[in-house]
Parts: sequence; C-alpha cells; structure tokens
Amino acid sequence: MSDDTTTMQKSPASSRGPEQSLVLYHRDGTKVAPLPAGTTLVVGRTWPSDVVVDDRSLSRQHARFVAEEGGVRVEDLGSTNGTWHKGERVEKTKIRPGDDVRLGDVTACVHLAPWKGAPSAGLEGHDRFLERLAEEIVRARQFGRPLAVMMVKGKTHVRHWAPSLVLRPVDHASLYADDTITIVAPEPAHAYTSKLPGKVGVAMFPGDGTTAEELLSAVRRSLESGKTEPSTSDAELVAKSPRMRAVLADAARIAASDLPVLILGETGTGKELVARFVHKSSARKRKPLHTINCAAIPATLLEATLFGHEKGAFTGADRQTKGLFEQAHEGTVLLDEVGELSPAAQGALLRVLETKKLTRVGGQGEIVADVRLIAATHRDLEAMAAEGTFRRDLLYRLEGMTLVLPALRERPEEIPHLVQIFVKGRASKVEQDAWDALKKYSWPGNVRELKNAIERAVALAKDGVITAADLPERVRAQAPSPTLAPPQGDFKQRVRDQMARVETDLILDALRQTNGNQAAAARLLGMPIRTLTHKMQVLGIKKQFG
Repeated sequence: MSDDTTTMQKSPASSRGPEQSLVLYHRDGTKVAPLPAGTTLVVGRTWPSDVVVDDRSLSRQHARFVAEEGGVRVEDLGSTNGTWHKGERVEKTKIRPGDDVRLGDVTACVHLAPWKGAPSAGLEGHDRFLERLAEEIVRARQFGRPLAVMMVKGKTHVRHWAPSLVLRPVDHASLYADDTITIVAPEPAHAYTSKLPGKVGVAMFPGDGTTAEELLSAVRRSLESGKTEPSTSDAELVAKSPRMRAVLADAARIAASDLPVLILGETGTGKELVARFVHKSSARKRKPLHTINCAAIPATLLEATLFGHEKGAFTGADRQTKGLFEQAHEGTVLLDEVGELSPAAQGALLRVLETKKLTRVGGQGEIVADVRLIAATHRDLEAMAAEGTFRRDLLYRLEGMTLVLPALRERPEEIPHLVQIFVKGRASKVEQDAWDALKKYSWPGNVRELKNAIERAVALAKDGVITAADLPERVRAQAPSPTLAPPQGDFKQRVRDQMARVETDLILDALRQTNGNQAAAARLLGMPIRTLTHKMQVLGIKKQFG
C-alpha cells in the first residue's frame, strides 16, 4: 500500500477502481474535493472559487486544477504568493498522484481514492478536534468508558503517511502541524498504538486529564518525553497583575502554618502551581508533595487510593498497599477537583482531618497521618453544600485559608510574560498581529489553553516567527485582520462577502457529499431545489460533479 496513493480508510475498497481527489493541507486541517477526469476546480480564499480555503496566504482565486489524461494541469491565476512546484514558482505545471504544489502556505496534492465516494484523507481542523474531544469526554464520563487521545509525529509531511492510516469509524483525526496529527479514539484496542506510524504519544481519560485542554497537554508531554506525568516546567507561576500578587502574598503568609488551604479558580488558572508554591514555601518542603485528581479515580477506588488497603480487601487487592496520605507522611497532599469526591469519600476524609489518623480499607488499626492538606476545585463548594452534595462540615475543615485565582481574562497584562516563557528557545519573534489576537481573545481555558495554543503555534511557525496565522482559528477570529480588511466605511460589503463565502462553502460541501445531485443537496441543506439553483447562479457555482 503506497503512502502517496492511498486514502485514510475505514472500510474495504470495492472493485470500481481508483478515482482522483484533490487534497488541500492547510493550517486548520484539510479539504478534499473529487477530481475525476475532465473536472476543473479553482482553489482560492473566497468565492467564486470552487474550493474555498480560508487562509490568508491564498488569493481570492489562486490556482486552477484541470484533470486531464496522464495527470492534473495546474495554472496559477495571478496570485500574490504564487504557485510553487519542486521549489520553483510556476505559471503552469503538471502533477500526478503523489506530487504536490504549494499555493501560498497551503499544500495541494492529488490522491487516489480506492473507490468512488470513499472517505478521503481528510483531517479535521484543530478547533473541531477540541470540540470532538469535549463531546467524547462527556460520553466517556456518562458511560464510564475509556477514551484515548493520540498524537502521531512523522518524519515527513503528513501527506506522505496520514493517507495510509486505518482508523475505525468512531475515531477522528485532525491536523496539528505539518508533520503531526491528533486522534480521538473512544474505547481504543489494547494494541492500537502499535499500528500507528512514527512517534506516538498517548493520554487517557480520566487518568491523564478530564478536560480537552488537560488531555492535549498530557498527550503532547507524552509525545515529547514518553511520559504522561505532569512536569514542573509545564507552566510557570507568573504574578504580574495586582490580583495575582495579592494571591501569592496570601499564599506565602499561610505557607508557614499547617492550616488546610482551599484554592478556587476556573480550570487552567494554575491552581496546582499555587499549591506547589505553598508546599515549597513551607517547613514541609523537603518532604513529598503528592497530587491526585479526584475526578480521575472511580468512586469505588478513591478511598483505597487515598488511605490504602489491606490484602484481600476487595477483588484485585492481592497485596497490602499504602495510600496517598501514608506516602506523603510529613509532607503535603493536594486533592485536585475535590468537589468530585463521593459522599463516602467525603466522610472518610473528614474523619482523617478531625482525628489525624486513617484506617486502610479492609484494615482494623489506625495509622497516624501527619499531612498538610491542600484542596483545589473549579466548583462552587458553597452552592454544593447548600444543595446537600458536599458536606458543609468538610468544607469548614478545608477552608483554613481560601485562595481565589483570577481567570486569565482578568489579568491580561500577564499574557506577554506567559507567552515569552512558553516560546523561550523555540521561537525568535512574535509578530504584532499575533500579539493583537492573543490579547483580544478571552481565554476560557485560561493559562493551559494559552500554553496549548502557543505550543501549536511554535510547531507551525516558519523560521521561528509566530504570526496570527499560526494561532488557532478561534483565537485569530477575534483579532483584527488588517491584511484582508476592506476600506473603512465598507462594512456592508464586508458582511455580504462573508455571508457569500459561508453560503458557497456550505453548498459546495453539500454537492460533494451528494456527488453533484442538486435535489439531494437541497434536501441536505433543508432548502427548496429552486432556492438552491438560484443561489448557485448568483454565487457563480458551476455543476462540476458526476
């Protein structure tokens, strides 16, 4: 099976023979268009191009692809950034399956599909990948099933090897960088990763993370180091804003005591970093700090994980095991996502905090637990206590001192400092358009989302220079785009152009899904056939399918 002439397969090929497809690899994924003999496709940034790729390096109508006998003729249409083949700018050239041309920053190549209508080597955009992952996390949590996130890095551009991947119908692959893809795999087979080419990183829900951003961080660490354990250098504690400086001042004051600390804040704000700061500033700093994510451990095993168990205490307990509290004797325990504790675990934790002693599951004797407890959560424990889902007496025990971390959008002055930390030694410059996008975006995933965005930008950046084009689509969508913006006062035209581009894209996608059948495409779009044909005429969409 040739890497250059196969497609991403999810079912066996029929005997109808191969059919060409034009595959466009761009920063937000791939686009695939059928390219049977006699077909002409114009690729560009906006309508009336037949294949629209919203990439600023493309001209409105960049290049024409004509499927002829013996190959595909490529014609540049006077583009600004040119059409390139074998390292040279060309006006016309001819390519065959496996060859590629570069249109600005977009790589276009011809692939052979094993049968007509077969799924091509399409890779979802990174933003869509995160949405898919979030959806699968909900399902995994609801049905108690495993979920894997994989990152595969090849030695060459993904076009050489991604088409040979054999994925299950439930899996979803996306483009992360030119040589890297990410895969969401619900309930993966035990030996699944051995079938993937290149270097592979794996993160599992819930053990390695319980949110999309956490799992993305974990799988990247796994790819880079072969480990999924969090690294102390995964992020830095930055306190350039008055609110963060006040939080650290309170943390430093409380560190010298043994009072429990409750750290509140949205996911990704750096609660674990503040916990480490408290531990390292305390008299227990030479003793261990053990961390557990309460949301990542099944409720039936959480108590044994925290307090240990005796041999034979339950099925699979083939030996005596010390719990987290025993392992952290004279040190510190961080209970992350403490709001996820089951009622039984809440009661057991309360007894340990009150008596300073614990009993292993299945055991009789009490063991002294000299541990400083730090708890962290993004949940509103006060509201949970009012609802009866979190014990109020436990809440009183946890909040010896409460630290509330502000969201990143509430401390935007720290963004430049964090970015410089994340790019240190791996990028030489961040362009102004990228800074504008980074400062304007609201960062709902906070510091972790910022770090993930910068990690990917570094992987995409050319010559170590990060531009807005290297940032995730959701980030740059909120930033001004001076390169493409129409003149002042032309707002209505800008809106018309944007609406036309979206309509064109939707209609073309529907026509491709239905192999050019306009009646079927109209049903898919939920509009009368007359409306569809009228819009095709107005938008300049020609029937080039079938």
